[in-house]
Amino acid sequence: MARSRRRTKGHGPSDQYQLALPLAWLTETELIEALRQRGVRGIHRVRYRPNRSRLISLSVDRASLNLHECFRGATDIVIDAIAAFLSDSTRAAEAREAVSIMRDWSEGQVPFEVFERRRRGRAMSAGTPEQRAFIAAAYRNLNRESFQGRLPDSVPIRLSNRMVRRFGHVEYKRPRYGMRGIVEIGINIDLLMPGNERHLLDTLLHEMAHVEAWVVQGHRGHGEPWQRIARRVGCEVNAATRVRMRRRRYGAGVDCVPDLDILLDAARDRRRQVRERR
Repeated sequence: MARSRRRTKGHGPSDQYQLALPLAWLTETELIEALRQRGVRGIHRVRYRPNRSRLISLSVDRASLNLHECFRGATDIVIDAIAAFLSDSTRAAEAREAVSIMRDWSEGQVPFEVFERRRRGRAMSAGTPEQRAFIAAAYRNLNRESFQGRLPDSVPIRLSNRMVRRFGHVEYKRPRYGMRGIVEIGINIDLLMPGNERHLLDTLLHEMAHVEAWVVQGHRGHGEPWQRIARRVGCEVNAATRVRMRRRRYGAGVDCVPDLDILLDAARDRRRQVRERR
């Protein structure tokens, strides 16, 4: 099944599949077992793939299931949809609903804006100059205090007012001459709204952990190298997959600027809690 390029306006029913950060992961064995519990038999191998166009496919013998890697963090409702899609007894209407659920999930995990920008030119950062200065200062301070300066001194951080389900993403730069880099970090501008402080900090730590994992270790995704970094800086790793935040009304702007000192104090509290647990 190929991925749809459609966009969802507003905050309709599809928001129930929102996963701000992919915080839980299914191994291939765990997914096979979850599908068996839902009556799917005959799948003996699952392969997660980082492709850009296809979400799900079966081998000719129907024993190998290929899935986009975004399904590593699938919730129960998404696994239900995968099982329905694979079942021979699923009716046409149910199959269409299953496809819709899987597409909604993938759109919440994969930064489609990246592919759109490559075709139409790079999108400009949203937000006010004060907001952009705040997010740049937050990155510099967190890099120094939480990441011990392991990250590049300067990474473009784009505030996005087009993210519907995602909180943030990292766009990686292909290695050249042995050097790995970052094209940009994208942050949902809704995170700057009052009441979203915890999600803002967790998103920054989450995406910056991706930067360290890639630049230092050459790791992409949410595997063990990323998880070790996330735990070290106090970022959520195994949390509930349905995360809600305050959102602006459709078409409205966000003009508030969070308090940087409060954000950094919260990051220090996270690191202190990590030390106390050791």
